[in-house]
Amino acid sequence: MPKENNPIRRLLVLIFLFALGLSLFINIPVLQKEFLFADEATYFSITQSLAYDFDLEYSMQGQDLNRYYREFGSGPQGIFLKKGKDGKIFFAKSFIYPLFSAPFLRIFGVNGFFVFHTILLMLMVLMGTMYFSLHNPPLLSLSAILTFLFASVAMVYFIWISPDFFNIFMAFTVIFLWLYKHRHGESRTEDMPKKWGTRFLLSDWSDYLAAALAGMAFFSKPTSIILLGPIVVHTLFKKKFVKTAMILLIFIVVSGAFWGTNYLVTGEWNYQGGDRKTFYSTDGGGFPIEAKKLTFDNTGWPMTSEGYGLAHLLPAKISVYNFFYYFIGRFTGIIWYFFPAFLFLILFFIRKKSWEQWLILCAISGGILIYIILMPDNYAGGGGALANRYFLNIYPLFLFLPGIKKKPKELISAWVMAAIFISPILISPFLHSHYPATHAKKFPFKLLPVEMSLINNHPTRTNPEAFREVGIPESSGWLYFLDDNFHPKHAEEDGFWTRGDRTCEMILKTWFPVKELRFHLLNNPRASNEIRVKVGGKTQRITLGKNQRKTLSFPIKRAFKMKDNHLYKIKIKASEGSIPRLEYRENREGRFIGVFFSVEIVRGN
Repeated sequence: MPKENNPIRRLLVLIFLFALGLSLFINIPVLQKEFLFADEATYFSITQSLAYDFDLEYSMQGQDLNRYYREFGSGPQGIFLKKGKDGKIFFAKSFIYPLFSAPFLRIFGVNGFFVFHTILLMLMVLMGTMYFSLHNPPLLSLSAILTFLFASVAMVYFIWISPDFFNIFMAFTVIFLWLYKHRHGESRTEDMPKKWGTRFLLSDWSDYLAAALAGMAFFSKPTSIILLGPIVVHTLFKKKFVKTAMILLIFIVVSGAFWGTNYLVTGEWNYQGGDRKTFYSTDGGGFPIEAKKLTFDNTGWPMTSEGYGLAHLLPAKISVYNFFYYFIGRFTGIIWYFFPAFLFLILFFIRKKSWEQWLILCAISGGILIYIILMPDNYAGGGGALANRYFLNIYPLFLFLPGIKKKPKELISAWVMAAIFISPILISPFLHSHYPATHAKKFPFKLLPVEMSLINNHPTRTNPEAFREVGIPESSGWLYFLDDNFHPKHAEEDGFWTRGDRTCEMILKTWFPVKELRFHLLNNPRASNEIRVKVGGKTQRITLGKNQRKTLSFPIKRAFKMKDNHLYKIKIKASEGSIPRLEYRENREGRFIGVFFSVEIVRGN
């Protein structure tokens, strides 16, 4: 940067020092409550194994478990392991993120992950500032990249011990290396001093590096294949056939080296295929070799990716619903959680567009379609994910979509949306990472449509009290509560109390068509209490007296179907709540109760 931009340099240094200080001195095990789960537990274990044993093998002598318990006392809950060649046990996730994280773990301990993420963050900030500075003042350019990163939930994944933030960086860097030279040509800065870094970015070598990084990103997350598309198509369009061949060769060699290494070490190309399981220390299970009787074969739950696409192939109409949910869904909608992406998409359509930006839009569209078609019941990354975790390797592409404008006042709208929708998440990222449905249980998210196709992967599933069996054994189903407006079921109860005068929202899932739903209601001690029950689009109201019982029946004509699953949206609300223990001495009920309900399911044909 020129000397007149020294204030920008100082600001960049301050951002780096703040992020580095946070990374070095934060007490990660305490903030994580001594607990990592599933992907995080697996990646942490792989990184430890690479840092100290220089291998990918789950030690049958206990070194890996021993090291893990020193940092996180709960154990590697949900760790993914697979049986490989020679009967050895290996970690069943991609090793590329742990490979880069391992030196930092070895030097800084568990905080090394965040130190590594700090370096990735600053590289993205620098690249983003350089890119926008081709057409805008440096301060405005810095504001644009900071808004893109911080006015979304993307930065929450900075504190996740998983490759998600690494995948953001890889996608960002690939597109930057390819696109910078084309935007540079439009900026009319031919007289700009050509330092070595600028010369590299303007040369074909930046495309070759982008191809290599795309190969690495492909090994980290196979859906990242979309990153290669714009580069190859653009180069072919320019009739640079030798360069196109070089880009493809580099991609194949780099990605092949990682897939090949996985094959040579474990005996399989697919790190998520084969004899793969996940392990927990609860419910009578445990981790292999944690006790003498525990082995890979006699514990754990199968979790292979082989045949996943065919097993989860659903009717085309589900993809239509998913496209709708992808943008405005309550738990995953990118408009609410990644508003800068939606903003930049709008700007793309209303501003001047280049050929390169159309290619980026095609890559984005391809990435989204891969998820909503091939992973229709889990396009967002599982029940423990915050917002749409699988969107993270697509998100950076939106930064490069819009045309150029000197004063993008639209950045303010991104912060307004962040204040309305995700400010609680940004203020307490650790809390919302542990309880990813917390924010969605209140206004304004309660107004948004629920992703019916993700019924088994809602973030509310992290609360074991939020899904319970109802009905009789011959006609039973499961209720999935979408908020906290219910009281956990007591052993002597055959139903649930709603919480006071709040609306309790849930989804009923059955494995058969339902002819009729009957709600058996019991009022609290309030007199003249109006009870409202809504099933799908039909609402019934009834006024009950003190402790009065009544039944409401709903004939069912249609359901949201996911293969054998039949889903029904339900809302129940009492107009008045009561705490009986504080109002009637003879009553010991101390909960804030609304209306008690049990569900009777009448099977259809």
